[in-house]
Amino acid sequence: MNTHFTFKNLHQAYLDCRKRKSNSFYCQQFDENLEENLFALERELQGRTYKPGRSIAFIVQKPKIREIFAADFRDRVVHHLLFNYLSPIFERFFAHDSWACREGKGTHRAMFRLVEFVHKIERGRERGEIALCANLFILRWISKAFLPPLTSRFYTI
Repeated sequence: MNTHFTFKNLHQAYLDCRKRKSNSFYCQQFDENLEENLFALERELQGRTYKPGRSIAFIVQKPKIREIFAADFRDRVVHHLLFNYLSPIFERFFAHDSWACREGKGTHRAMFRLVEFVHKIERGRERGEIALCANLFILRWISKAFLPPLTSRFYTI
């Protein structure tokens, strides 16, 4: 049977999952019987009997009040397994300038790209290109509405 649910792939997903969680209680608990836990996940996934566990719900107040549902560590390993499998498939269909949750991208790089566009538009405005002036207005509005903490730290637009 050709499957992505192998011990090797689960182990890689586990390593990805624990990168910033190695000191957490739930990660250490999973580590205690690592091989047994990974083999059990492999059996459940291949046998199609896997069921996600309960999530922990809590409230975060910064930067704004919101409710968070944190998956059990075991489920997070499965999330990473699926991400590792699906990411290369979907990556080629994404627009170049979509920045969220992508390898080598993120908020800071999106901000740098925005600054590139703003400078390009300002050069166009100097040449009297009206359409570019409208775009500059829109980009400035976006940068002030959505990125004030970031743009004020690095650049003034």
